Amino acid sequence: MGNRNPYRISIDKKKGTLYWGEVGPDAGRDSTGFGPKGHDEVNQAKFAGFFGWPYFVGDNKAYWQYNFKTSQSEYQFDPTKPVNNSLNNSGIKKLPQAQPAFIWYPYDESEEFPLVGNGGRNAMAGPIYYSDLYEDNNFKFPQYFDGKLFIYDWMRGWVHLVTMDENENYLGMEPFMPSHKFSNPMDMQFAKDGSLYMLEYGTTWYKQNEDARLLRITYNSGNRSPIISATHDKKAGAVPLEVY
Repeated sequence: MGNRNPYRISIDKKKGTLYWGEVGPDAGRDSTGFGPKGHDEVNQAKFAGFFGWPYFVGDNKAYWQYNFKTSQSEYQFDPTKPVNNSLNNSGIKKLPQAQPAFIWYPYDESEEFPLVGNGGRNAMAGPIYYSDLYEDNNFKFPQYFDGKLFIYDWMRGWVHLVTMDENENYLGMEPFMPSHKFSNPMDMQFAKDGSLYMLEYGTTWYKQNEDARLLRITYNSGNRSPIISATHDKKAGAVPLEVY
């Protein structure tokens, strides 16, 4: 309950916890008397609950009750005692205490999660990896990734790993394949052999993108063969010749 635009869900196969991305409202700045700027979220549900929308966003940043007849902002909503007084409400009025987002970030830089960067937003939640769920082979991901949540953003083109403690509380975040910019990643899943499949939309909207593709990502535990690369500023010339 309390979702705005849930996008891409994932279930922890060992603990049963639910994760999902949440696409937030298109608001680039805080508005006095209305509420906070838009945030995208990655949410975590260990149990059923109320996750805030449309009264709260991010870590329970509160919106205001606005009276359209008087054009006045009357009060901010209380995340500990949210009440739904809408004329269109056909359910309960006294809502459960709002659950804050697991991870949240706006268009601009995030103070809490600086690795997510800035720009357009489209948060998604990928799988949690456990090495013992997959057969032994030379390319599955190692135990270092055990229990880490893969999150990704369609607009920003990154994938990050989220580390949690034994109670599934957030500990930290690190980039996954930081030297590679993904081309609008839109879905990912581990195969039975432990390799990671990712679907990329491509760089342009509503086009037959040449970089739209399905990737298979495997782990290479050994040293990679060197790639020889050399450049020069000129091919020939009179003596004495200096080449850079």
